[in-house]
Order: sequence, then C-alpha cells, then structure tokens
Amino acid sequence: MDFLLLQINDSAFPIGSYTQSFGLETYVQKGLITNKDEAYNYLHTLLYTQMLYTDLLAIRLIYESKTLESILNIESLMNASIPARETREGMQKIGLIFIKTLESMKLDLPPFFKAYIKGSIYPTHQSAYAVFCKAMAISCKKSIQHYAYAQISNTLTNCVKLIPLSQYDGQAILARLHTDFNTIYEKILELSEDEFCNAFVHNDMQGMLHESLHSRLYMS
Repeated sequence: MDFLLLQINDSAFPIGSYTQSFGLETYVQKGLITNKDEAYNYLHTLLYTQMLYTDLLAIRLIYESKTLESILNIESLMNASIPARETREGMQKIGLIFIKTLESMKLDLPPFFKAYIKGSIYPTHQSAYAVFCKAMAISCKKSIQHYAYAQISNTLTNCVKLIPLSQYDGQAILARLHTDFNTIYEKILELSEDEFCNAFVHNDMQGMLHESLHSRLYMS
C-alpha cells in the first residue's frame, strides 16, 4: 500500500502539476523571490499558511467525515475559498486528471470512491486525493505527510526553474524543511473546522495578478 501512496504523490504521476505555479511565477517576476533564502522563506510560509489551513486541513476533515455529503460540502467550500480564477481552475483540472489517471490504472477502486467521482461536480486535487486515500484505508497521517512533502517538492522544482537556483540549493532547502513535515501534522490536529480555508491573502493576490502578466511559463 505504501508503494501506491508513493506512486500517486510522485512528481512523475501524470496529473499536470508541472503546468501550475499557483502564483509563484508572479512573486519571481516582481522580484519578491530572488535567491535561495527567499525561496526557503516562501516555501516555509506556504506550508504553514495556505497548505496548512486549506490543503492539509481539508484532507483531515475528509478523513473525519462520515458521509459523502459532508465531503462534497468541504470540497465546495474549498472551491469557493480560492479567489484567483487560474488557481481555482488549476486545482480542478489536476483533480480531474488525478481521477482519470487512477481509473486508467485498472485498480479495484472502492465503491465509496466511485460514489465520490459520480457525486463531485468540481473535484479538486486535495479532495480527490483524500477520498481515494481514505477509501483505500491509508492512514490519515501518512496521506497528509506524503502530500505535504510532494507539494512542497513540486513547488521547489518550480523555484529552481524560475529564479533560477542550482539543484544543490534546491535539495538543501528541501532538507531544511524535513522536520516541518512532522510538525505540520501535529498542528493540523490542533485546528478546528472553523479555521478551514483561513486565507493567505498575499498568495491569493499574486495568483490573481498572474492573469495579467505580460509573459509566463505557467498556467497559474
């Protein structure tokens, strides 16, 4: 089962994550992230704000949900909380491709995950991932920690390309964040449902400004 979890979080899993920067490209073009220290600060802040209160808390809440209706409500709130159109559409696109990729793998998909696919109107990557992991009886802790690592690693890859940084600097940044992947799980357990989708306003702004960049490499 751990191999399946590794596979769906691998950067080679073909869901199109490499096409999205979720506002990072705006930060770099505006000169707000220019070196390895600023890249580390950005990733550290992202982990403890946007990812903590939206992505990772969504996974925990979905694991705790007893009904499909409550899961779809969490998904709806998540979609409504993302003001940047490109970011919102990017997460939905990745969610749809995530589902299609799983279906193409000829797995014995659990009935609950099939019901989610049928009931979801705008699946996001976070919600589709959480429902699948829950339905496959993968532990919540493992699901959250693997997801957090994978998303930070993917964002770091974009930092290396955009700033640019050396591959050595990128790996050094990731190593500095190792302990945070344990810490972040403990923090998630302390959060209430009322804190779901607490905004990282500056990141939302950069996501919206991305729509009007003169030139860009990423879709968001």
